[in-house]
Amino acid sequence: MSILARNLKTIRKELKCTQSAMSDILKVGFRTYVRYEAGERDAPVSVLVKIARLGNVSLERLLTAEIRKFDLLPLQTVPPRHDLPEVKTCNFGAGQIVFKKPACQGIVTVDDSERKILSLFRRMDPHTQAGYLEDLGKSVKGMKRGVERGPLVPAGKRVEKAKRSVPEIAVSKAPAGSASQPKRKGRPGRKKLDKKLLKEQIDKLKLITKSINKITVR
Repeated sequence: MSILARNLKTIRKELKCTQSAMSDILKVGFRTYVRYEAGERDAPVSVLVKIARLGNVSLERLLTAEIRKFDLLPLQTVPPRHDLPEVKTCNFGAGQIVFKKPACQGIVTVDDSERKILSLFRRMDPHTQAGYLEDLGKSVKGMKRGVERGPLVPAGKRVEKAKRSVPEIAVSKAPAGSASQPKRKGRPGRKKLDKKLLKEQIDKLKLITKSINKITVR
């Protein structure tokens, strides 16, 4: 399988779309898209541009570099053209952007490491996000005050240490004659898709592809 084919699959999974949904978003046939993802057929430039836009990656990276899921920060929605904010100042060095209307300040990710941090942060549940931000704030304050700190402990070792501190709880096995949980109907390993949510997701992604200017290849 080619790099492009693997990247298509990675982007589709990060968008939480089926192959059928992706073919609908890209306006290509289902079997055609399946061949794109299997590396059996070359996608036209117009389709590749849409896929790169959906994955929020450059076209060059989509074609030449293997993309991992933590490298992606997919776009979810696109505001209408008349709602685009007016930019006041933009400092790419500091990664900050200030808008006039509405008056607010945003952050611009300027390299791959920042994108990866943001991608990982969005995958956390709200409770974990709050704890992460609190610990990060304490670390930054300590650095500003010049407090001497010990050697940094890798995240893996911190998790391992936390696991050791948690007391083990003995779980009693159910007797052989006890009633077991009822078996779920349907095919094993398949999740039931919410058609309404899936349609909303497809409509949002279609808005992204519609915002792309038409490309003419000569």
